[in-house]
Amino acid sequence: MPIQDLGFRLAIDDLGNGSSSLRKVVELQPDFVKLDKYFSENLSLSIRKQRLIKLLVEFCKGDSQIVLEGIEQKEDHDIGKKLGVDLGQGYYIGKPKPL
Repeated sequence: MPIQDLGFRLAIDDLGNGSSSLRKVVELQPDFVKLDKYFSENLSLSIRKQRLIKLLVEFCKGDSQIVLEGIEQKEDHDIGKKLGVDLGQGYYIGKPKPL
């Protein structure tokens, strides 16, 4: 039974780093796929990162929301938005605050 059937929402964190793999995206069908901050760093300058993010956005469309972590520059934020990334996280958007 998928965990989502119990009312939970599932996220894969830091996709592209360590044990977070594309296989998990396929098998677990998460609600959120959080891309490792590596992909946001100099995103505006890297066509290869842009192509990969565009591919992931298209693959996850309708199933999972893509979260781009570590956004620190306006240019990288704007490119992520243009590529169809659903959500962003990082100092450019806002610094962490106490609860």
